[in-house]
Amino acid sequence: MYHICMATTPDQAAEAVLETIPPAMRAIKEQMRSARAANLSVSQFRLLLFVRRHPGTDLSAVADHMGTTLPSASQLMSRLVAAGMLARTVHPTERRHLQLKLTEAGAAALAECDARTREWLCERFESATSEQLERLQGALSDLLGLIEGAPGAPGGRPSDPRRGVAVASVATSTT
Repeated sequence: MYHICMATTPDQAAEAVLETIPPAMRAIKEQMRSARAANLSVSQFRLLLFVRRHPGTDLSAVADHMGTTLPSASQLMSRLVAAGMLARTVHPTERRHLQLKLTEAGAAALAECDARTREWLCERFESATSEQLERLQGALSDLLGLIEGAPGAPGGRPSDPRRGVAVASVATSTT
């Protein structure tokens, strides 16, 4: 039996992404829901993660990241402020803008949920070889770069050296 390695088309890659990412995200979200600390919703968890990555961010950036309207993002933010997990302050030079940062309680709740979710993912990855994990990490990095469309990487941004990313190529085999 002969195996012919054929180049994957953009349509085949898109189909693979659409068949793989949604079920993976559903499983991760389910795990996050069961692992979340202090009754955090997945949306609250995502908002806290965004603020941790972008301290001093504003409501517009949060709404853009969450893919929601400013009023919805404002409600979500207000709940987290009321729960003591998020602090909002007036921008030092632009008084009409608010800056967001995690409180100690928010950072602790996020760290607990994040650790539980990472532990769950690590359990899933235990049976993978180091080569499989390197290919997965590289493919995910390439996917993000291609979707974001930033210059440098194959069709996207350059790999982030802090992630230790290895570049992977995608190919299918047919008989």
